[in-house]
Amino acid sequence: MAEEQIATEISTSIVATFALAGPILAFAAVLGLVIAIFQAATQIQEQTISQIVKIFSISFLLLVFGRALATPLIEHSIHILNDFPTMVR
Repeated sequence: MAEEQIATEISTSIVATFALAGPILAFAAVLGLVIAIFQAATQIQEQTISQIVKIFSISFLLLVFGRALATPLIEHSIHILNDFPTMVR
């Protein structure tokens, strides 16, 4: 396998991983900011509120959109496993 092909497979793997993790992390960051602003406005200083809300909302996000978010990573994994014999030559 040529160096170009290895670099292509690695970059495709990274993009597929970011396709899964990126939207979830962006959602968690925006949600954390909204919760922090709400806590600052109401002067609630409880730290567990933001964690509990993030855990439940990210779990719900994964339940609803998990299959769509994981599809690129699954397809790339299938591609790697199917082409593995030709890659190691």
